Amino acid sequence: MAPRWRANGLVTFLSDYGLQDSYVAQVKGVILSHAPQATLIDVTHLVPPQDILEGAFQLATVWRSFPPGTIHLAVVDPGVGTARRAVLLGAENHFFVLPDNGLATFVLADAASVLAWHLDRPAFFRSPVAPTFHGRDVFAPIVAALLSGYEPAVLGTPIDASDLIRLPIPIIRREDARTVGPVVSIDRFGNCRTLIRREQLPGPPDRLVVQCNALVIRGLARTFADVPPGHPLALIGSHGGLELAVRDGNAADVWAIRRGDLVEIRIEGS
Repeated sequence: MAPRWRANGLVTFLSDYGLQDSYVAQVKGVILSHAPQATLIDVTHLVPPQDILEGAFQLATVWRSFPPGTIHLAVVDPGVGTARRAVLLGAENHFFVLPDNGLATFVLADAASVLAWHLDRPAFFRSPVAPTFHGRDVFAPIVAALLSGYEPAVLGTPIDASDLIRLPIPIIRREDARTVGPVVSIDRFGNCRTLIRREQLPGPPDRLVVQCNALVIRGLARTFADVPPGHPLALIGSHGGLELAVRDGNAADVWAIRRGDLVEIRIEGS
């Protein structure tokens, strides 16, 4: 028997809409018109335009910070108006309302189990639906319907979660005394974040050498203050993966690191 999904009134909202235009406010207005009791929390609207990978990473870092029953609305949708599906996901008693374009990649990889529905019931959409603004006209009304108590099976047709679009997850290679993986996101402080987790490190923190391009760091720090101002460091960041930073500085700028650059971790002397 399918579980009953109950929204708790909280909605997180992530997009690449920016802050210059009224797009974010329009989406919120549609939700609040039907569910004025909702609490809307902005995750970020500064995902670079059409950057699905960055949106997927940001979504993965935030959803477990919220209680069960939270709805996560995520819209980075370069394929809006095409045949790409609008979907509703249920994972660990959280809802995700988003396009099926890879935006859920890291949630799908991390969640214990996922149920999925294709949002194919136009009766629940705003009318008319603008083919360039599904965030307002398709996703926002679905969020409002969930807040109003509608079950997912009423809002869409069940689909196999294994058929959902996934981005190619950046490969992490483990070879003897060496682990290699790419930088997947750079935050506003210039911290360069990877998906390499503590258990994937090839040895104890004090014996490791971390290298990315010309940057070479010996040993892992626990926090930024473990090194003097202006010095680089490597540490396990708050997202759970290895990141490269400069205390009171910008590692990406100082060391010319870009997303996709490879980070190698090896045991000293190997």
